[in-house]
Amino acid sequence: MPHTTREFRVSTRGPAISVRDHEGGEPTLLALHGLASNARWWDLVADRLAPMNRVIAVDLRGHGLSDRPADGYDFDAVAGDVHDVVSQLHPAPLAVAGHSWGASVALVYAANYPATTLGAICVDGGATDLKAYFGPSWAMAEQTMKPPALPGLTAATLRAWMDSSPISEGSDAETAAAIMQANFEDDGSGKGTLRPRLALANHMQIAHQLYDLDGFELISRTACPVLFIPAGHPDHEDLPKVRAMDRARAVLGDRARVVWVDGVHDIPVQRPAEVAAAITDFLEELRPRG
Repeated sequence: MPHTTREFRVSTRGPAISVRDHEGGEPTLLALHGLASNARWWDLVADRLAPMNRVIAVDLRGHGLSDRPADGYDFDAVAGDVHDVVSQLHPAPLAVAGHSWGASVALVYAANYPATTLGAICVDGGATDLKAYFGPSWAMAEQTMKPPALPGLTAATLRAWMDSSPISEGSDAETAAAIMQANFEDDGSGKGTLRPRLALANHMQIAHQLYDLDGFELISRTACPVLFIPAGHPDHEDLPKVRAMDRARAVLGDRARVVWVDGVHDIPVQRPAEVAAAITDFLEELRPRG
């Protein structure tokens, strides 16, 4: 259904934050992207939620069109930026969703600002203990979590990747490539090649914060309902993810909801209809009655 989307920057006590504001009704959804991603990652989901629900998608600090300070990438600071934005655009309570790293930011937001949070949504993230995946020390994990170098990357290369990528299944190769390209910018070489918008040093600050995070302790500090949307299928998904969902349910009790979506990690782009359907049902639960 057609809706109006405005893109603009909002001043905070820290960096200026870029916002994609998809016009719609209540409950409003605050949407946070993953590490090295951007607010457009939520476009295809927002197209299915708005205008029934307003979707405020942000470029988190260091990403997209937001300012890129050299520090302040701890979870409290990043969630604080978002709270400053929300205080100006939608001071009433809303739901907060995040994908991957953004899911952890969403949980920190819910824990730190409970009065403004109706519910939290974690899309293939949030219920994390990265030490179980990457080893018991940051020295061991650092090299594995370092992003790959992409020399000679161009817009044409990204477009060609999307022709065979499962990510493009939720739209088309051209749209998926445009969403992906918002993670990059011209590198200034004059050759038309691209570099990530998120600087490597800032990327690794975030990776270290994520590695150190105890996601389940964080979940225990939330007071609202939490919807988990893991990518995969519980009957044939990797056991750590199934166990993570079981552990999240044990921590949250009847405040936990779990909806599996069969796809790769980037399901907001690959499976936007399924992700939007799960979110719609959850938002309906949160809608005030009477």
